[in-house]
Amino acid sequence: MAGIPVPHADIRIQVTAQDLVRISYPISLKPWIARLLPNKISLPIRTLELDSMGSFVWQHIDGKTSVLELSEIVTKKYACHPSEAEHSVAAFVRQLGRRGILGLR
Repeated sequence: MAGIPVPHADIRIQVTAQDLVRISYPISLKPWIARLLPNKISLPIRTLELDSMGSFVWQHIDGKTSVLELSEIVTKKYACHPSEAEHSVAAFVRQLGRRGILGLR
């Protein structure tokens, strides 16, 4: 929970007319597959559109705010139980990390 989410440099962010965040990112490959491909190959780009809560959390990811602090912000905004917010934000960050969108420091 003390980890600080940081967006990777190779993603692109758009905000839709409905104020939802749309993230475009290259797919991440397993290291053994990446070694088999030529260095100059461009990876396919995927797009992920976040829902309103995900967009709210994304807008607070600034490279300074920890996962715990993000969950506290969510608790205040959505008037939910702190443990529910902690679980939801941690799962959100973990999922974006698996996709190669975020890293933790």
